Order: sequence, then C-alpha cells, then structure tokens
Amino acid sequence: MGFLLQIITPKGIYFDKEVESLTVKLSSGYRTILKGHTPLIGSLAYAPMHLVMGGKTEEFALHGGALNVTKEKVSLVCNAIERKSEIDLARAKKAKERAEKRLQDKDPDIDVKRAQLALQRALIRVELASK
Repeated sequence: MGFLLQIITPKGIYFDKEVESLTVKLSSGYRTILKGHTPLIGSLAYAPMHLVMGGKTEEFALHGGALNVTKEKVSLVCNAIERKSEIDLARAKKAKERAEKRLQDKDPDIDVKRAQLALQRALIRVELASK
C-alpha cells in the first residue's frame, strides 16, 4: 500500500494513481517520498523523476514546478513532464545542439534564459533516453 500521487500540468491531470515511492529533485536536492512522509512543499528542479508503482520503476523527465506533500496525497504541479518511453532520442540530441549553438553564438537578440531552459530540457531527455 502506498500513497496517492497526482501530477498536474497546464494541460490538466497527467497522472492520478497510487504509488509506492516517488523520487524527485527539489531545489535543495533529491528527495524520496514514501507513505507517511512529513508534509513538505518544495520547488521542483528540471531533472529525471522516478516512481515505483506495482513494484515497477517508471522514469520521467520533469521540467520544473512545485511539490506539495500532505497526509492525503502528493501533488506535483509541473510545467511539463514526459515518460521515458515518450522521448525521441534523436530529436532530443538535435534540440540540445540547437540550444548549445544559440548560447555559444551570443546573439544579443537571443532570449538567453529561454535557451538555457531548452538546453536543460534537452539534457534531461538525452540522459533518460540514453539509458
């Protein structure tokens, strides 16, 4: 028996099931959440996320957001999330190259923060899909 995990994106509810554990990266570092965890609120980093459900581990690319742990459930409100199986490695590598090029060119018209976030997303996707 585990706890209810609800993942919400701008598109709506992405995931709403009972899980045995959840490992996410917060701004303060990685945390593993188990049933009965102390209430917690945190800022989610752009990083891989792992959950265990039915004894099987599932991996996701998590692209920022917030975590709220209560007695009743764990909620993730995130900018975007994708399962490892949904990631196209070749596309992720191309996105990584594009973002790196934008940052190296130092064009004054480039939105640097946006390019940095694109690079973070691509790096997470490449890391997961390469496993």
